[in-house]
Amino acid sequence: MEENQTSGNDSISHFNDELCVNCQQNRFEPGKPINLCTDCRKSLIAYPIPKSIIYFAIALAVIIGVSLVRTQRYVSAAIHLGKAENAIERKEFLTAQNELLAVLNAFPDHMTANAYMMIASAYNFDFEAYGVAYERIADKTTEDDELLQQVNTASSYIAHNFPNDTVFYKKILAYPNDEQKLIALADSTDELPLKGQVANRLYDLKAYSAAQAITDSILIVDPNFYQAISMKSAIKRNLGKCKDALALCDRLLQFNSQDVYAISQKARIELKCKNDKAAAQYADKAMNLSPYNPNAMEAKAMVEYFSGNKKQSLITLAQIKEQERKTGDSTVSTRLSPIINGLEVYR
Repeated sequence: MEENQTSGNDSISHFNDELCVNCQQNRFEPGKPINLCTDCRKSLIAYPIPKSIIYFAIALAVIIGVSLVRTQRYVSAAIHLGKAENAIERKEFLTAQNELLAVLNAFPDHMTANAYMMIASAYNFDFEAYGVAYERIADKTTEDDELLQQVNTASSYIAHNFPNDTVFYKKILAYPNDEQKLIALADSTDELPLKGQVANRLYDLKAYSAAQAITDSILIVDPNFYQAISMKSAIKRNLGKCKDALALCDRLLQFNSQDVYAISQKARIELKCKNDKAAAQYADKAMNLSPYNPNAMEAKAMVEYFSGNKKQSLITLAQIKEQERKTGDSTVSTRLSPIINGLEVYR
């Protein structure tokens, strides 16, 4: 027993504080927290990490990465949804629709986002986007009465563009050039969209007095009927009553402050009254909001034409026709072509 104690004491007494604490052979590197020689320090640093620790670290990194990605998606969607809500409050429905697309691309079945999309697309008359959003939430319910009321109001607004009596609508198409028969048809129906279609036909015939009488009768029933207001604005423009025409456009912009048609119409009105600088400003605003909208492009082409740049106006007309080929609606190019080709006197 005493011999063992003596050996232990000898080993302790032989420990040299000036040598490496690990090997007790080499001088340790000064200035380090642990007194190790260069060789021992390298060997200990290179000591292999257990694979279990490596796998755990990798798994933890993956979990953290996935969590960060998901969190970022949720945060990003929340930001876009908030911007859409604010845009709807300001009646900036193009901005709202763009923000909502960012939300729905990530969460296509999001109840609130689809409800807001129905509202924004209704005031933009984007029937396709409205239909997609409606289908996604048609069988869902919400306890948000205010949101539901907004959706119902917007749905009523867009529904005005759909005539219910298709048989009657075919009668209107049967008499495209008969002013008296068209007036009689308007008098025989109470359906406002059909009356509006008759007014459109009479406008094409340049029967402005008859067309305005019908639009006035519509606005008595529904002062906010979009088709009637826009038609009356066009009539006032062609009669040279630019102040009245601009005021009617401003009424449309009260429903949707980013209404590209109304802004483009203001450009055309200003051109009619030879206020070319104001017209160019409205055309630029419409193009900035929606550069591929045929109405915005029409205003741009007319500004180009009346500023003496006929070549560019013809290029813009070709671009309009390209857009129209996608929709099958050639209304804009049909009324624009005679003007910029010098076949119709606009002012």
